[in-house]
Amino acid sequence: MHFLGPPFLLFTLLVFPLLVRSQCMLRVPNNPLTAAGLATPFELSGCNQLDFANQGVFVEANIFDPATGNIQIYNPLVINAGMTSTENNTKRSTSSGEAGFFFPPITPTLPNGAVVALWFGSNANTLTLTGDTNTCVDRLGNSVFGQVAYCNAPAWFTAVNGAVASGFVKVPAPGTGLNGQACPTTRDFRIVDQDQSDNVVTTYLLINNNTLAQHTPENAQANPDAEVLSNASDNSLLNEFIQPALNCTPYQNPCATCPTSQSPALSTNELQGEYYPPAGGPALVPLNDPMVLVNGTESLDKVNLYRLGVGQPTADQNNASGTTYCHQFAQSGIFIASNEQTFAQVTSPAADQATNLFTFLAMRFSASFGPPPGLGCITLLNVNNPVNLTMDGNGVVTAAVINTSVLQQILGSGSVSSVTTTTTSSQPATSAHTTSTLQGSGVRLVMTTSAKATTIIPSHFSGGSLPPSHTCTHTKHGNYPTDMAANPTITPSATSSIMSDAATTIITPNATCATPSPGANSTQLQTVTVTVTATVCPTESAGQRRRSSGPSTPQLLPRSLKRGKMRKKKFSLGM
Repeated sequence: MHFLGPPFLLFTLLVFPLLVRSQCMLRVPNNPLTAAGLATPFELSGCNQLDFANQGVFVEANIFDPATGNIQIYNPLVINAGMTSTENNTKRSTSSGEAGFFFPPITPTLPNGAVVALWFGSNANTLTLTGDTNTCVDRLGNSVFGQVAYCNAPAWFTAVNGAVASGFVKVPAPGTGLNGQACPTTRDFRIVDQDQSDNVVTTYLLINNNTLAQHTPENAQANPDAEVLSNASDNSLLNEFIQPALNCTPYQNPCATCPTSQSPALSTNELQGEYYPPAGGPALVPLNDPMVLVNGTESLDKVNLYRLGVGQPTADQNNASGTTYCHQFAQSGIFIASNEQTFAQVTSPAADQATNLFTFLAMRFSASFGPPPGLGCITLLNVNNPVNLTMDGNGVVTAAVINTSVLQQILGSGSVSSVTTTTTSSQPATSAHTTSTLQGSGVRLVMTTSAKATTIIPSHFSGGSLPPSHTCTHTKHGNYPTDMAANPTITPSATSSIMSDAATTIITPNATCATPSPGANSTQLQTVTVTVTATVCPTESAGQRRRSSGPSTPQLLPRSLKRGKMRKKKFSLGM
C-alpha cells in the first residue's frame, strides 16, 4: 500500500447520537486487479458483514478496455472471515458454517490490456485495507480517510481520460430535466454534502439471514425473498432518488453483478462530472471535508491524495478553500427549496430520519452547512444556519424552512450566481478539468407575494434538539435583520420566479439588510423564505420486506449520515 508520510465522519445529520461502529479491516485478495482476484471474496474482520447497516463494506470494480473503449462494472463479493462456500456445503449445515455462507462469485471476463481499478465504501466508521494492497490507498500516513479507499484509481482515470481526449470514449451529457433544470452530477454544488465523492453503489444479497451473494440477475431471480445490502452513499442518493425525481437518467454501463445488468458507479459518476461541469462551478473535495482532515487539522496533502482516487485535479490552498466551498455550497439549499414540490412527493431515502426526499435533503444540507463534523460554514461565513427543521416526537423531520434570502446573499458576496434552471451543453468540455461560471452576481430567488402578516422562523439553530414547533407570528414591514427571514405562509403550490437584476446584499454580523430599489425595468418583489409543510408518506416498517419477482433495480439507502450519521435500516429488494 502506498502511504505518503508527513508533512503532514461522516455527516452526522443533525445531532442524532453517534452510533458505535466497528473499525473494519478488509483483506484484499492476491492480484486483485485480475479476473481471478476479482472473483475471490474480500474477507472482512473486526466487523460483521451481516450487520451491513452499521458495519457492511462494499467493493466496486471498473474495467476499462483501451482497445474498444468499453467500460464494465463488476462488484466483488465481501464476506466475513471464516464463511463457508456453498460449493463446499450445499446443505448449508450450521455445524460446518458457524460464520455463515457465501455463493461463489462469478468470474469476470477481462480483455487483454484491461485497466482495472477498485473503490471501497463502508457503513462503519473506518476502513483499513490489508492483504495485497500494492496499488491501494486508504490513508495519508496514519490518518485514514474513514469509510473509503481505492486501488489503482489514478491509472484508471488517466487511461479513460486519454481515450476521451482522442474521441475513443464518449461520456454522455447529463441532459436537461424537470422544468428545464440541468441534470445534476456528483460534482454539482446543488447536491453535494460535507464529504462529497464518497462510497459506492454496490449491492449484495443476504439470503436466509446467513448467506451472502453477489446481486446478479440470476441470484435475484432465484432468491425472491433475499434482502438487499447497500452502501448508503451520495452516489446512490443521486442515482436512485434525485435524478429520477427530476426526470434525469443516470450514466450507466454493463454490469454482470447488478440486478438489471446495467449500473451507475462512483467512477463513472465522477467521469461525467468532470466533462460536464455545472454552470455554478464544479464541486471538488475541499480542505474542510471531514474525510481529509488530519487530527482535525486541514491537510492539503490528504486532500490531493483523496482527489487522486476520484479523478479530480490537484488542489492548492486557494482552489481547495473551505470558505469558497461554503459560498458555493449555498446553491444546494436554494436548489432544494426551489424543488420542494417535486421532492416532497418522493419517498424518503431514510423514513426513520425524514418524511420524504425534500425533508431529507433539507436535513442533510443543514448538517453539512453546520458545525463540525459538518463543513463549518456557519463559522466560516459568520452566519446562522439557514435551515429550520421541525421534528416529531420520534426525531423524524416532518417539515423544513430554508432561508433562501440568506443563501442568495451568500452567493452574491461570493460572486457566485444561483444556478437552478440552466441547461447543459450536449458536448463535453474540451479540457478534462474545464470549469465554467455564470457571470455576474445577485441573482435572487423571490416569491410573488405581498402578504403583510408573516410567520417568522428564527434561523438560529446550529445543533441540539428542536421542539416540535418553533415558530411565532409577527407582522413585519420593510427591512429585517439578517438572522430573521420574512416568511409568509404559503401553500405548497406557490410558484417562484427569478429576478436577475436584484441587488446583491452582503452579509455582515448583526447588520440590517437593506434591499435597494430594483432597476427601472423590473418589478419590486420581496425576497421571502418558503415555509414547507411536508407530506408524510407511508413507509415500510423496520424489518418489513418487499419481495422480488425479477432483476429490477432495488431501492438503495443513500447514506445521509455517514460515520454514524444515520440510524440505518435494512432495505428490502424493491422489485
